[in-house]
Amino acid sequence: MDFDAVFNIVISAGMGVIIFFLKYFFDKLNSRASRAELNELKEKVEHADEKYASKAELNELKTSIDKINDKIDDIKSHTLRSDEFLRVTTRLENKIDDLMRRG
Repeated sequence: MDFDAVFNIVISAGMGVIIFFLKYFFDKLNSRASRAELNELKEKVEHADEKYASKAELNELKTSIDKINDKIDDIKSHTLRSDEFLRVTTRLENKIDDLMRRG
């Protein structure tokens, strides 16, 4: 092999390596977000607190709901329901009517 052939191979290999790395870095640059996209994402993250609750807030809400459910169960067990009220009221009215008829 003469010097020109070796020189051409070395230059071609060197250019191939340079082109490979240039393509790699340009692809890497193209895959990155622009400043406008970055600012838009930052704004969405800042406003995420307004739309979504944290785990602590969810746990607090769950405990509040549990307390409310306990109170509802207590109210159901210790109060008179409307159908029971109507039944008792009707029975009392019938007794009063019977007393009025007798007396």
